[in-house]
Amino acid sequence: MIKDKNLRLYETFAHEVAMEASASAKRDLTDEQRELSRSLLARTHERIAQMERAQRKQNTKRVRDDVLASARPSLLERLAAIFALQPRAVLAFRDLNQMSDDDLRNALEDALQMIERMS
Repeated sequence: MIKDKNLRLYETFAHEVAMEASASAKRDLTDEQRELSRSLLARTHERIAQMERAQRKQNTKRVRDDVLASARPSLLERLAAIFALQPRAVLAFRDLNQMSDDDLRNALEDALQMIERMS
């Protein structure tokens, strides 16, 4: 998921240009051109992911190592367990499936800190 607005704008623009070019193209791509295109796309996605990881490290508030290391299913499971134990607990955004992994980590950290303060 691209979070930086400039990257989102670039991706949208690049997609529109590519769609227009493909609609007006009179010839098909060769196998070599298709492979080059796939390779460029994969490298671009990897570079964007690297940039997002670097940004995430820079912007991440203090989140426990075990929460940072958790995968999405584990985060959802842990939050569901908290809501089962604390049914009156409220998050500003309860549709957890729509939240990014970073937002889930922050929500879990907030919930864990709240439980610690209440204990």
